[in-house]
Amino acid sequence: LGYGFCHLPATPGWHPLTCVTWRPRGTWREGLRSRWVGGGPRLRSPGAAGAAGERFRLRTQAAGSVHLQLGVLLRHFGSYGVRS
Repeated sequence: LGYGFCHLPATPGWHPLTCVTWRPRGTWREGLRSRWVGGGPRLRSPGAAGAAGERFRLRTQAAGSVHLQLGVLLRHFGSYGVRS
């Protein structure tokens, strides 16, 4: 279990992405409980995972990587100021 953040491509086609994940580092009691019972510490506000200013203040540990193969199809992006 963990949180991750990666940028989505703004060009059409297939894109391989690797999203590095992390999880909050809890107390030693929370670590012991997560080892035997499962789960683990969670963020009180999941929005902190995407906010850079908040994310850098967290004590975290690595949780692995997620590999994605993402297909992007652009439609009406010109009206949002995105050029392909």
